[in-house]
Amino acid sequence: MKKVCIIGAGVVGSSLAKKLSVSGYEIAVIDKNSAKIEDLTSTLDIMGIDCDATEVKCLDKVKDFELFIVVTDSDERNIAIAAILKSFFKKDKIIIRVSKNAFAAPPIKELLGVEPVNILTEVITKIIDTIRFPFARSVVRFEKGKLILLNYMVSSEDIFAGKEIKELQALRKLIPFTIAALERDGKVVVPDGDTIVYPDDSLFFVIKEEDVKVFQEHLLKNAEPVRLAFILGHSKFTVELLKRIADFEGLKIKLVEPDLQKCEEIAGEFPNIDVLHGEVTDVELLKSEGIDKAGLVIAITEDEENNVLSCILAKKLGAKRAAALIAHSEYENIIESIGIDTPIVPRKLLASRVYTTLSSKSLLDVFELRENIEILEIQVGSEWDGKQISEIKCKECPLVLALKRDNDIQVVGGDTVVKKGDILICIRQR
Repeated sequence: MKKVCIIGAGVVGSSLAKKLSVSGYEIAVIDKNSAKIEDLTSTLDIMGIDCDATEVKCLDKVKDFELFIVVTDSDERNIAIAAILKSFFKKDKIIIRVSKNAFAAPPIKELLGVEPVNILTEVITKIIDTIRFPFARSVVRFEKGKLILLNYMVSSEDIFAGKEIKELQALRKLIPFTIAALERDGKVVVPDGDTIVYPDDSLFFVIKEEDVKVFQEHLLKNAEPVRLAFILGHSKFTVELLKRIADFEGLKIKLVEPDLQKCEEIAGEFPNIDVLHGEVTDVELLKSEGIDKAGLVIAITEDEENNVLSCILAKKLGAKRAAALIAHSEYENIIESIGIDTPIVPRKLLASRVYTTLSSKSLLDVFELRENIEILEIQVGSEWDGKQISEIKCKECPLVLALKRDNDIQVVGGDTVVKKGDILICIRQR
Protein backbone atom coordinates (compact mmCIF):
# COMPACT_ATOMS: atom_id res chain seq x y z
CA MET A 1 0.00 0.00 0.00
CA LYS A 2 1.84 3.05 -1.28
CA LYS A 3 -0.83 5.62 -2.23
CA VAL A 4 -2.34 7.53 0.70
CA CYS A 5 -4.88 10.34 0.50
CA ILE A 6 -5.22 12.69 3.47
CA ILE A 7 -8.41 14.75 3.61
CA GLY A 8 -7.95 17.82 5.79
CA ALA A 9 -4.79 19.97 5.77
CA GLY A 10 -4.91 21.15 9.37
CA VAL A 11 -2.21 20.43 11.97
CA VAL A 12 -2.90 16.69 12.08
CA GLY A 13 -3.26 16.23 8.33
CA SER A 14 -0.16 18.31 7.58
CA SER A 15 1.95 16.39 10.10
CA LEU A 16 0.87 13.04 8.67
CA ALA A 17 1.54 14.22 5.12
CA LYS A 18 5.09 15.23 6.03
CA LYS A 19 5.83 12.02 7.92
CA LEU A 20 4.42 9.68 5.28
CA SER A 21 5.92 11.48 2.29
CA VAL A 22 9.37 11.24 3.87
CA SER A 23 8.74 7.51 4.39
CA GLY A 24 8.28 7.00 0.66
CA TYR A 25 4.50 7.00 0.28
CA GLU A 26 2.75 8.76 -2.58
CA ILE A 27 0.62 11.37 -0.83
CA ALA A 28 -2.35 13.42 -1.92
CA VAL A 29 -3.86 16.04 0.38
CA ILE A 30 -7.36 17.45 -0.16
CA ASP A 31 -8.60 20.66 1.45
CA LYS A 32 -10.91 23.39 0.23
CA ASN A 33 -8.57 25.97 1.78
CA SER A 34 -6.23 26.80 -1.11
CA ALA A 35 -3.73 28.59 1.16
CA LYS A 36 -3.18 25.45 3.24
CA ILE A 37 -2.69 23.35 0.10
CA GLU A 38 -0.21 25.88 -1.29
CA ASP A 39 1.80 25.84 1.95
CA LEU A 40 2.06 22.05 1.88
CA THR A 41 2.95 21.67 -1.79
CA SER A 42 5.62 24.36 -1.53
CA THR A 43 7.59 22.32 1.01
CA LEU A 44 6.61 18.69 0.31
CA ASP A 45 6.69 16.48 -2.77
CA ILE A 46 2.99 15.69 -2.64
CA MET A 47 -0.16 16.18 -4.71
CA GLY A 48 -2.27 19.04 -3.37
CA ILE A 49 -5.92 19.23 -4.37
CA ASP A 50 -8.04 22.28 -3.63
CA CYS A 51 -11.65 21.06 -3.58
CA ASP A 52 -14.56 20.07 -1.33
CA ALA A 53 -14.23 16.40 -0.35
CA THR A 54 -17.96 16.10 0.29
CA GLU A 55 -18.45 16.31 -3.48
CA VAL A 56 -18.07 13.17 -5.61
CA LYS A 57 -16.24 15.02 -8.38
CA CYS A 58 -13.56 16.03 -5.86
CA LEU A 59 -12.94 12.50 -4.61
CA ASP A 60 -12.94 11.21 -8.18
CA LYS A 61 -9.52 12.85 -8.55
CA VAL A 62 -8.06 10.36 -6.05
CA LYS A 63 -10.11 7.29 -6.93
CA ASP A 64 -6.97 5.23 -7.54
CA PHE A 65 -5.59 5.83 -4.01
CA GLU A 66 -5.64 2.95 -1.52
CA LEU A 67 -5.82 4.40 2.02
CA PHE A 68 -7.89 7.45 2.98
CA ILE A 69 -7.24 9.37 6.22
CA VAL A 70 -10.09 11.79 6.90
CA VAL A 71 -9.09 14.41 9.49
CA THR A 72 -11.12 17.57 8.94
CA ASP A 73 -12.25 19.56 11.99
CA SER A 74 -15.85 18.28 11.76
CA ASP A 75 -16.96 14.81 12.87
CA GLU A 76 -20.07 15.01 10.71
CA ARG A 77 -18.05 16.04 7.68
CA ASN A 78 -15.57 13.20 8.22
CA ILE A 79 -18.40 10.66 8.40
CA ALA A 80 -20.04 12.09 5.27
CA ILE A 81 -16.76 11.86 3.33
CA ALA A 82 -16.24 8.28 4.50
CA ALA A 83 -19.77 7.37 3.37
CA ILE A 84 -19.08 8.77 -0.12
CA LEU A 85 -15.79 6.87 -0.35
CA LYS A 86 -17.55 3.64 0.61
CA SER A 87 -20.70 4.00 -1.49
CA PHE A 88 -19.40 5.64 -4.68
CA PHE A 89 -15.82 4.40 -4.83
CA LYS A 90 -16.03 1.11 -2.88
CA LYS A 91 -13.01 1.97 -0.74
CA ASP A 92 -12.38 -0.26 2.29
CA LYS A 93 -9.28 1.33 3.85
CA ILE A 94 -10.59 4.45 5.57
CA ILE A 95 -9.54 6.02 8.87
CA ILE A 96 -11.57 8.92 10.26
CA ARG A 97 -10.87 11.21 13.19
CA VAL A 98 -13.80 11.82 15.52
CA SER A 99 -14.15 13.68 18.80
CA LYS A 100 -17.53 12.44 19.99
CA ASN A 101 -17.99 9.09 21.68
CA ALA A 102 -21.18 8.33 19.76
CA PHE A 103 -19.35 8.48 16.43
CA ALA A 104 -16.77 5.92 17.59
CA ALA A 105 -19.38 3.44 18.86
CA PRO A 106 -19.52 -0.03 17.23
CA PRO A 107 -22.79 0.68 15.34
CA ILE A 108 -21.18 3.58 13.43
CA LYS A 109 -18.03 1.58 12.76
CA GLU A 110 -20.01 -1.39 11.50
CA LEU A 111 -22.45 0.72 9.47
CA LEU A 112 -19.73 2.63 7.62
CA GLY A 113 -17.06 -0.05 7.65
CA VAL A 114 -14.39 2.47 8.67
CA GLU A 115 -11.83 2.76 11.47
CA PRO A 116 -12.79 5.68 13.75
CA VAL A 117 -10.06 7.15 15.95
CA ASN A 118 -11.72 8.88 18.91
CA ILE A 119 -9.32 11.67 19.88
CA LEU A 120 -11.45 12.52 22.91
CA THR A 121 -11.12 9.01 24.32
CA GLU A 122 -7.42 8.80 23.46
CA VAL A 123 -6.66 12.07 25.28
CA ILE A 124 -8.64 11.06 28.39
CA THR A 125 -6.90 7.68 28.49
CA LYS A 126 -3.54 9.46 28.47
CA ILE A 127 -4.54 11.63 31.43
CA ILE A 128 -5.91 8.70 33.43
CA ASP A 129 -2.68 6.78 32.83
CA THR A 130 -0.77 9.81 34.12
CA ILE A 131 -2.83 9.68 37.32
CA ARG A 132 -2.55 5.91 37.71
CA PHE A 133 1.20 5.82 36.98
CA PRO A 134 2.47 9.10 38.50
CA PHE A 135 6.08 7.93 38.49
CA ALA A 136 6.07 7.63 34.67
CA ARG A 137 6.95 10.51 32.39
CA SER A 138 4.87 8.87 29.67
CA VAL A 139 2.80 5.74 29.15
CA VAL A 140 2.22 3.87 25.90
CA ARG A 141 -0.16 0.89 25.75
CA PHE A 142 0.14 -2.22 23.58
CA GLU A 143 -2.38 -4.93 22.90
CA LYS A 144 -5.36 -3.22 24.47
CA GLY A 145 -3.44 -2.32 27.60
CA LYS A 146 -2.04 -5.76 28.41
CA LEU A 147 1.48 -4.48 27.80
CA ILE A 148 2.75 -1.04 28.84
CA LEU A 149 5.77 1.06 27.96
CA LEU A 150 6.71 3.30 30.91
CA ASN A 151 9.18 6.17 30.72
CA TYR A 152 10.87 6.73 34.10
CA MET A 153 13.65 9.10 35.19
CA VAL A 154 16.21 7.36 37.38
CA SER A 155 17.12 8.84 40.76
CA SER A 156 20.33 8.18 42.69
CA GLU A 157 18.34 6.04 45.15
CA ASP A 158 16.96 3.67 42.51
CA ILE A 159 18.28 0.15 42.31
CA PHE A 160 19.12 0.70 38.62
CA ALA A 161 21.50 3.61 39.26
CA GLY A 162 25.15 2.83 38.54
CA LYS A 163 24.48 -0.68 37.23
CA GLU A 164 25.01 -2.29 33.86
CA ILE A 165 21.76 -3.53 32.35
CA LYS A 166 23.01 -7.12 32.37
CA GLU A 167 23.32 -6.87 36.16
CA LEU A 168 19.54 -6.59 36.40
CA GLN A 169 18.88 -10.16 35.28
CA ALA A 170 17.95 -11.32 38.79
CA LEU A 171 15.39 -8.54 39.08
CA ARG A 172 13.92 -9.46 35.71
CA LYS A 173 13.42 -13.03 36.92
CA LEU A 174 11.49 -11.69 39.92
CA ILE A 175 9.44 -9.12 37.98
CA PRO A 176 9.50 -9.56 34.18
CA PHE A 177 10.43 -6.31 32.44
CA THR A 178 12.66 -5.13 29.62
CA ILE A 179 14.55 -1.86 29.26
CA ALA A 180 13.58 -0.91 25.73
CA ALA A 181 15.45 2.38 25.41
CA LEU A 182 17.51 4.89 27.36
CA GLU A 183 17.43 8.67 27.01
CA ARG A 184 20.43 10.73 28.12
CA ASP A 185 21.18 14.38 27.35
CA GLY A 186 18.32 14.50 24.86
CA LYS A 187 19.47 11.46 22.88
CA VAL A 188 17.52 8.19 22.84
CA VAL A 189 19.36 4.92 22.19
CA VAL A 190 18.56 1.21 22.27
CA PRO A 191 20.84 -0.12 25.04
CA ASP A 192 22.73 -3.40 25.28
CA GLY A 193 23.76 -5.46 28.29
CA ASP A 194 26.92 -3.40 28.86
CA THR A 195 25.08 -0.07 29.01
CA ILE A 196 25.44 1.60 32.42
CA VAL A 197 22.41 3.36 33.89
CA TYR A 198 23.10 6.70 35.58
CA PRO A 199 20.92 9.01 37.72
CA ASP A 200 18.84 11.36 35.56
CA ASP A 201 18.78 8.83 32.72
CA SER A 202 15.29 8.30 31.38
CA LEU A 203 14.49 4.60 30.97
CA PHE A 204 11.73 3.09 28.87
CA PHE A 205 10.43 -0.07 30.57
CA VAL A 206 8.19 -2.64 28.91
CA ILE A 207 6.06 -4.52 31.43
CA LYS A 208 2.70 -6.28 31.67
CA GLU A 209 0.06 -4.07 33.25
CA GLU A 210 -0.68 -6.71 35.90
CA ASP A 211 2.94 -6.49 37.10
CA VAL A 212 3.16 -2.68 37.33
CA LYS A 213 2.03 -2.44 40.97
CA VAL A 214 4.67 -4.88 42.21
CA PHE A 215 7.27 -3.24 39.96
CA GLN A 216 6.42 0.15 41.43
CA GLU A 217 6.44 -0.99 45.05
CA HIS A 218 9.72 -2.90 44.91
CA LEU A 219 11.88 -1.10 42.37
CA LEU A 220 10.91 2.57 42.12
CA LYS A 221 11.59 5.28 44.69
CA ASN A 222 9.81 8.15 42.94
CA ALA A 223 6.28 6.68 42.96
CA GLU A 224 4.13 8.85 45.24
CA PRO A 225 0.43 8.66 44.23
CA VAL A 226 -1.52 11.69 43.02
CA ARG A 227 -3.76 12.89 45.85
CA LEU A 228 -4.56 16.41 44.59
CA ALA A 229 -5.15 17.31 40.93
CA PHE A 230 -5.86 20.75 39.47
CA ILE A 231 -7.72 21.04 36.16
CA LEU A 232 -7.10 24.41 34.52
CA GLY A 233 -9.91 25.43 32.20
CA HIS A 234 -13.12 23.95 30.84
CA SER A 235 -13.45 22.05 27.56
CA LYS A 236 -15.09 18.97 26.09
CA PHE A 237 -11.97 17.10 27.26
CA THR A 238 -12.24 18.25 30.88
CA VAL A 239 -15.92 17.33 31.10
CA GLU A 240 -15.24 13.83 29.79
CA LEU A 241 -12.25 13.50 32.13
CA LEU A 242 -14.35 14.46 35.16
CA LYS A 243 -16.89 11.79 34.26
CA ARG A 244 -14.09 9.23 34.53
CA ILE A 245 -12.14 10.45 37.58
CA ALA A 246 -14.55 12.43 39.79
CA ASP A 247 -15.07 9.42 42.06
CA PHE A 248 -11.47 8.15 42.13
CA GLU A 249 -10.73 7.02 45.68
CA GLY A 250 -8.16 9.17 47.45
CA LEU A 251 -8.08 11.83 44.70
CA LYS A 252 -9.08 15.44 45.43
CA ILE A 253 -9.91 17.51 42.33
CA LYS A 254 -10.00 21.29 41.93
CA LEU A 255 -11.08 22.93 38.67
CA VAL A 256 -10.34 26.57 37.81
CA GLU A 257 -12.51 28.26 35.16
CA PRO A 258 -13.02 31.98 34.32
CA ASP A 259 -16.57 31.54 32.94
CA LEU A 260 -19.04 31.73 35.85
CA GLN A 261 -21.82 29.94 33.99
CA LYS A 262 -19.57 27.01 33.18
CA CYS A 263 -18.46 26.89 36.81
CA GLU A 264 -22.07 26.59 37.92
CA GLU A 265 -22.76 23.85 35.37
CA ILE A 266 -19.73 21.83 36.45
CA ALA A 267 -20.46 22.26 40.15
CA GLY A 268 -24.00 21.01 39.57
CA GLU A 269 -22.90 17.97 37.61
CA PHE A 270 -19.89 17.07 39.78
CA PRO A 271 -20.64 17.90 43.43
CA ASN A 272 -17.56 16.03 44.67
CA ILE A 273 -15.04 18.42 43.12
CA ASP A 274 -14.07 21.98 44.07
CA VAL A 275 -14.98 24.45 41.30
CA LEU A 276 -13.07 27.73 41.49
CA HIS A 277 -14.20 30.79 39.54
CA GLY A 278 -11.15 32.70 38.31
CA GLU A 279 -8.38 32.95 35.74
CA VAL A 280 -6.17 29.87 35.35
CA THR A 281 -3.13 32.16 35.64
CA ASP A 282 -4.31 33.95 38.81
CA VAL A 283 -1.26 33.44 41.04
CA GLU A 284 -2.97 34.38 44.30
CA LEU A 285 -5.92 32.09 43.63
CA LEU A 286 -3.67 29.16 42.79
CA LYS A 287 -1.50 29.74 45.85
CA SER A 288 -4.45 30.04 48.22
CA GLU A 289 -5.94 26.80 46.90
CA GLY A 290 -2.71 24.86 47.44
CA ILE A 291 -1.26 24.52 43.96
CA ASP A 292 2.09 23.73 45.59
CA LYS A 293 0.59 20.50 46.95
CA ALA A 294 -0.78 19.35 43.58
CA GLY A 295 0.55 16.03 42.39
CA LEU A 296 -0.72 16.79 38.89
CA VAL A 297 -1.91 19.86 36.98
CA ILE A 298 -3.98 19.23 33.84
CA ALA A 299 -4.60 21.75 31.02
CA ILE A 300 -6.50 20.16 28.14
CA THR A 301 -8.50 23.00 26.61
CA GLU A 302 -8.52 23.79 22.88
CA ASP A 303 -6.25 26.82 23.56
CA GLU A 304 -2.73 25.40 23.17
CA GLU A 305 -0.95 28.59 24.27
CA ASN A 306 -3.04 28.89 27.41
CA ASN A 307 -2.45 25.23 28.24
CA VAL A 308 1.30 25.69 28.04
CA LEU A 309 1.45 28.98 29.96
CA SER A 310 -0.85 27.83 32.78
CA CYS A 311 1.12 24.61 33.25
CA ILE A 312 4.45 26.44 33.35
CA LEU A 313 3.06 28.81 35.98
CA ALA A 314 1.66 25.96 38.06
CA LYS A 315 5.03 24.19 38.01
CA LYS A 316 6.79 27.39 39.10
CA LEU A 317 4.34 27.66 41.99
CA GLY A 318 5.27 24.19 43.20
CA ALA A 319 3.01 21.68 41.41
CA LYS A 320 4.80 18.37 41.04
CA ARG A 321 3.76 17.42 37.51
CA ALA A 322 1.89 18.99 34.60
CA ALA A 323 0.07 17.61 31.56
CA ALA A 324 -0.89 19.85 28.63
CA LEU A 325 -2.75 19.28 25.38
CA ILE A 326 -0.73 20.65 22.45
CA ALA A 327 -1.59 20.71 18.77
CA HIS A 328 1.88 21.14 17.28
CA SER A 329 3.98 18.01 17.71
CA GLU A 330 7.17 19.93 16.86
CA TYR A 331 6.77 21.77 20.18
CA GLU A 332 6.87 18.55 22.19
CA ASN A 333 10.59 18.38 23.00
CA ILE A 334 10.73 22.12 23.76
CA ILE A 335 7.75 21.86 26.09
CA GLU A 336 9.30 18.96 28.01
CA SER A 337 12.47 21.00 28.49
CA ILE A 338 10.56 23.88 30.13
CA GLY A 339 8.82 21.74 32.70
CA ILE A 340 5.69 20.22 31.19
CA ASP A 341 6.02 16.55 32.03
CA THR A 342 3.28 15.09 29.85
CA PRO A 343 2.64 16.79 26.51
CA ILE A 344 -0.43 15.22 24.88
CA VAL A 345 -0.23 15.37 21.08
CA PRO A 346 -3.37 14.28 19.17
CA ARG A 347 -1.35 13.87 15.97
CA LYS A 348 0.67 11.09 17.61
CA LEU A 349 -2.44 9.35 18.89
CA LEU A 350 -3.82 9.23 15.36
CA ALA A 351 -0.49 8.42 13.73
CA SER A 352 -0.10 5.09 15.53
CA ARG A 353 -3.36 3.88 13.96
CA VAL A 354 -2.24 5.07 10.53
CA TYR A 355 1.10 3.27 10.76
CA THR A 356 -0.64 0.06 11.80
CA THR A 357 -2.90 0.19 8.74
CA LEU A 358 0.05 0.87 6.43
CA SER A 359 2.22 -1.92 7.80
CA SER A 360 3.08 -5.03 5.83
CA LYS A 361 2.61 -8.64 6.94
CA SER A 362 6.06 -8.77 8.56
CA LEU A 363 5.74 -5.33 10.10
CA LEU A 364 2.41 -5.73 11.83
CA ASP A 365 2.36 -2.73 14.11
CA VAL A 366 4.61 0.31 14.23
CA PHE A 367 4.51 3.70 15.89
CA GLU A 368 6.98 6.42 16.71
CA LEU A 369 8.46 6.44 20.22
CA ARG A 370 10.90 9.25 19.54
CA GLU A 371 12.13 10.79 16.32
CA ASN A 372 14.73 8.06 15.75
CA ILE A 373 13.16 5.13 17.65
CA GLU A 374 10.39 2.81 16.52
CA ILE A 375 8.50 -0.03 18.16
CA LEU A 376 7.14 -2.66 15.81
CA GLU A 377 5.84 -6.20 15.57
CA ILE A 378 7.37 -8.98 13.47
CA GLN A 379 6.03 -12.46 12.88
CA VAL A 380 8.31 -15.44 13.52
CA GLY A 381 8.97 -17.51 10.39
CA SER A 382 10.26 -21.04 10.05
CA GLU A 383 13.90 -19.86 10.12
CA TRP A 384 13.53 -18.81 13.78
CA ASP A 385 11.31 -21.67 14.93
CA GLY A 386 12.72 -23.26 18.12
CA LYS A 387 15.44 -20.64 18.64
CA GLN A 388 16.10 -18.67 21.80
CA ILE A 389 15.71 -14.90 21.69
CA SER A 390 19.48 -14.52 22.18
CA GLU A 391 20.09 -16.52 18.97
CA ILE A 392 17.92 -14.35 16.74
CA LYS A 393 19.82 -11.87 14.60
CA CYS A 394 17.57 -9.49 12.72
CA LYS A 395 18.19 -5.98 11.45
CA GLU A 396 14.49 -5.14 11.75
CA CYS A 397 14.33 -6.55 15.28
CA PRO A 398 17.60 -5.85 17.14
CA LEU A 399 15.97 -5.95 20.59
CA VAL A 400 12.93 -8.07 21.44
CA LEU A 401 10.72 -6.62 24.15
CA ALA A 402 7.90 -9.13 24.36
CA LEU A 403 6.26 -12.07 22.64
CA LYS A 404 2.65 -12.79 21.66
CA ARG A 405 1.53 -16.39 21.29
CA ASP A 406 -2.15 -17.08 20.65
CA ASN A 407 -3.91 -14.86 23.22
CA ASP A 408 -0.99 -14.69 25.64
CA ILE A 409 1.63 -11.97 25.98
CA GLN A 410 4.90 -12.34 27.87
CA VAL A 411 7.92 -10.15 28.50
CA VAL A 412 10.89 -12.14 27.23
CA GLY A 413 14.43 -12.91 28.31
CA GLY A 414 17.37 -14.11 26.24
CA ASP A 415 16.52 -17.74 26.95
CA THR A 416 12.89 -17.49 25.79
CA VAL A 417 12.24 -19.99 22.97
CA VAL A 418 10.11 -18.77 20.05
CA LYS A 419 7.83 -20.74 17.73
CA LYS A 420 6.72 -20.22 14.17
CA GLY A 421 3.74 -17.88 14.13
CA ASP A 422 4.74 -16.03 17.33
CA ILE A 423 4.68 -12.24 17.16
CA LEU A 424 7.78 -10.48 18.48
CA ILE A 425 7.41 -6.93 19.76
CA CYS A 426 10.71 -5.26 18.92
CA ILE A 427 12.43 -1.90 19.12
CA ARG A 428 14.88 -0.47 16.64
CA GLN A 429 16.87 2.69 16.11
CA ARG A 430 16.82 4.30 12.68
